[in-house]
Amino acid sequence: MSEQLAEATRRQLPGLEKLLAELGVLESVTFKSVAPNGADIYDVKFEHGSTEWRITMLPDGKIEGVGFRRE
Repeated sequence: MSEQLAEATRRQLPGLEKLLAELGVLESVTFKSVAPNGADIYDVKFEHGSTEWRITMLPDGKIEGVGFRRE
């Protein structure tokens, strides 16, 4: 993970932990497609809801960005 993403994740961690706890147990992760900007898009299903995640990578293999939304 890039240093910028790691820093942002640390700042947002309490809210992320709360949201993920509310969603419950992870049930499945399914690759959906590649966005025009090159992000990989995944459907992620949990016990109490679904989300769509977009992940972009740097050339060195580190994660540059992550975004998700509840469906």
